Amino acid sequence: WTINISTSSRIIKYFRELLDVDGSRYFLEVRANYLAPTLHIDIIRNQFSEVPYDDRLQQVFRRLKETQGAQINSLEFVKNLPVLISPLTSLEALEKQTWAGSTTDGSWVSWFLERTTTEIINKTEGRNYLHFYGYKGGQARSSVLALFAKSLADDGYKVLVIDADIEAPSMDSLFATYADNFSQTLMGFCGWSETVTPIAGAYIGKSNAGRIDLVPCRPRTEDSDLDFALLVATAPIDVRLYEDAAERIDKQLSALADPYDFVLLDHRTGISSSVLPLIRFLPGPTTIFARADSNTSIIPSDLRRILRSIFRNSGEVTGAFVSFSLDPKKSGSSSPSASEARMREQLLDELANSMQAKFPADSEILISSEELAFNWVDWYLDRSLMDDALPDIGKLQTDNIASLQNLREALGLPAGKKAAANEVNVANFNLSHTTSLSGAKDGGEFIHIPDIERLFVPRNPYTYILGRKGTGKTRLLREVATRGLGEPILVAADEGSFAALRSESVEAVAWVKACKQDPSVFWWSLIRIKLDSINNQESLIDRLSAELLNKRNPSDFSDPIELKALLSSQTLQHTLLVDGLETLVPAAQIKAYVASLFSVMNTIQNDPQLSLKLVLRAFVREDLASDAVQNIEQQMEGRALKLKWSASSILNFAVSRIPMLPWIGKNFPELCSVIQNKSAQIVRSELSAAEATELLLEVFPARIRRNNLSTATFLKLYFSDAGGDDTNMATFYPRLYLSFLQRLDAIAATTENSLNEQSRLDSSLLNKAYDDASSEFISETKQELAHLLSLHLSDAKNDAQDDQTRVTKFIASFDGLSTPFALDRLVGELITRTSFTEESVRESLRRMKNLRMFEDRPGHGGWWRVGQLYKMGLRMKYVR
Repeated sequence: WTINISTSSRIIKYFRELLDVDGSRYFLEVRANYLAPTLHIDIIRNQFSEVPYDDRLQQVFRRLKETQGAQINSLEFVKNLPVLISPLTSLEALEKQTWAGSTTDGSWVSWFLERTTTEIINKTEGRNYLHFYGYKGGQARSSVLALFAKSLADDGYKVLVIDADIEAPSMDSLFATYADNFSQTLMGFCGWSETVTPIAGAYIGKSNAGRIDLVPCRPRTEDSDLDFALLVATAPIDVRLYEDAAERIDKQLSALADPYDFVLLDHRTGISSSVLPLIRFLPGPTTIFARADSNTSIIPSDLRRILRSIFRNSGEVTGAFVSFSLDPKKSGSSSPSASEARMREQLLDELANSMQAKFPADSEILISSEELAFNWVDWYLDRSLMDDALPDIGKLQTDNIASLQNLREALGLPAGKKAAANEVNVANFNLSHTTSLSGAKDGGEFIHIPDIERLFVPRNPYTYILGRKGTGKTRLLREVATRGLGEPILVAADEGSFAALRSESVEAVAWVKACKQDPSVFWWSLIRIKLDSINNQESLIDRLSAELLNKRNPSDFSDPIELKALLSSQTLQHTLLVDGLETLVPAAQIKAYVASLFSVMNTIQNDPQLSLKLVLRAFVREDLASDAVQNIEQQMEGRALKLKWSASSILNFAVSRIPMLPWIGKNFPELCSVIQNKSAQIVRSELSAAEATELLLEVFPARIRRNNLSTATFLKLYFSDAGGDDTNMATFYPRLYLSFLQRLDAIAATTENSLNEQSRLDSSLLNKAYDDASSEFISETKQELAHLLSLHLSDAKNDAQDDQTRVTKFIASFDGLSTPFALDRLVGELITRTSFTEESVRESLRRMKNLRMFEDRPGHGGWWRVGQLYKMGLRMKYVR
């Protein structure tokens, strides 16, 4: 009779059953070892000495026939299996064991054999590795990891997240920041790069001291697709790939002067070849994701073995479980079903057994699953996770916030905030500095906006800094440059702090003219001359002036290949800053210059060698960015930051300027003293909107009499372009707020009875100050509109007006018109009032809408309305 044994486990079991069949010990031992990519079954008998391999096999199968009566064909036996049967002598087996000991044992296969000799590699003391693994997908593993990292960063810890999900990486998408080259990725650690530098500042914590850096699995470029496929295909054959990567990770992290507090690794699901080597060589507690509300309450045998192998290699604190429920009604007060309770008990038993195994066999310590109840953490369906962006921790439902805290405790992590030794320490505001509506001249303290903090992390990936007019782009550039994080090459017209080319300056006009209005030549030549001036230790302006005097052709400096060759010999990375685009050239040309700048930036970021040595960081008005290049979103993905002031951040800004106002500072000294004492919190924008409003109401009246509006509402409604902080499109404007405060202070100083019965400023003063500030804001907007709008008279022969005159005429034509309005009707009225062409009127209105001067009227197709900020300045009348 013939036996067909078709599985590796049955083959091993079958041979071992033959060891003592006749009591003669014909075979001394049967060993099973996995030496990738083959399972070795070694049958040991000293009589095999000097017997050829084929004859040895015949002896083995002949013995099987004699003892079992089984007719077994040695070729059919392992025909379709990666199995090698090796008849060996004791000496040969010892030599093979020595050789096998030098190869990896970090494969799952070894843990599915009946015994394992794997030892934990404890080389990582002081580096807190935390692993996140799920046997199946769809269990919220990556989302919980990202939120867990954010909670640590919010408490002041420095966190590194490594995306080790080698087949479906997603961490870069969750944090909306992407790698340009292999030197930023796990693939770099796997051999695709000699050095690896994490993406810095993927998230900045609420305390400003904590942050998340990111090592994505792979670059998000088409050029890397083939290499990524090779990694996925090759790794299962050679798990040393990940062992070597783990050793490189640990070596690099151990050499850091400012080490990470925690390193979180997101692993692939199932029996992936990357999981065990990374856990074994970077031991630390592992969080296992398991859906307790699944259809089965019986733990599969393969999952049990996986858990044992993971926990065996996890280090001192073994791990925890997270169970995600899709039941929208389930909450922290819900009781588990009977099947959920059985599954929970089985999984915690595996954890208890692994922890018990770390004690000596004769230890009296016994660990039960009941003692590990807090190592089971429930995660609930959360509407805040349905948005595109990963939410702030505070926006999660209460049960999930508690779950994050419970997970920290289960993993043995600190429950509270990190000591604040590294936090920014600001003693008091410097009252000797003067404020200014221009970010280039403002001397007030820089108020931190949480998202923008990422820009202050060295080597961060954010190169497109977008903001609306008046949101502080120029002030932000000055802060970046002052911190030594970049060198300006083009700045706003009134910026005098840096030796950079100033927009509208004589040198800028002359260099644009010398470039023959070729934007590409302008940008490449400006970059090249800046780098030359750095190498020669001279200022950019001096060098440009010299080239203009010598009548040099800018095209001589505009070859990207020559620039790349120049940078290849340099070791440092240069970060160059660009601002002042709005006023660099006339309106008809500005779109081409913005598009060309983005093209240059795209060339740099997609060239691995060039991007390692050169970073071009542009501070651009939002409407110019969206209007310049089609599909610009793809180019900016993961590289853009939007300068957006929330209600709390703008109110912190307003409070910070109160002590710097002469009349208010003199008449409200106690309030100014309180603000001075809170200066450290205010600079970090840590006062809540309610706390900041409470301080402002020490100066302002409770209500505005003109429209019977509460002042708290006024402070939000009238300074936001969408009537508050409720919509994602809304933002506040520090320029308008500061103008309002300065005018309010000046009006109060010249008004005889400026205070009301409650010793607060009279509400009429607030009305007058806002009207003046709003009019000034629209006047400043008109100057920029001259560089944005392209208006033409119907009678081209008599069209001798300059851009500023046309824009002034166009803005004046809105006086008295109604809002909301039907767009087509408004176009007709504007044409009648100005005689501009219909095409130029419609295009100008579209561009003004991009500036948020106008917005769609909800529920009314073809109707617009004027934006809240601009209604007063345009003098349009609200009509029901």
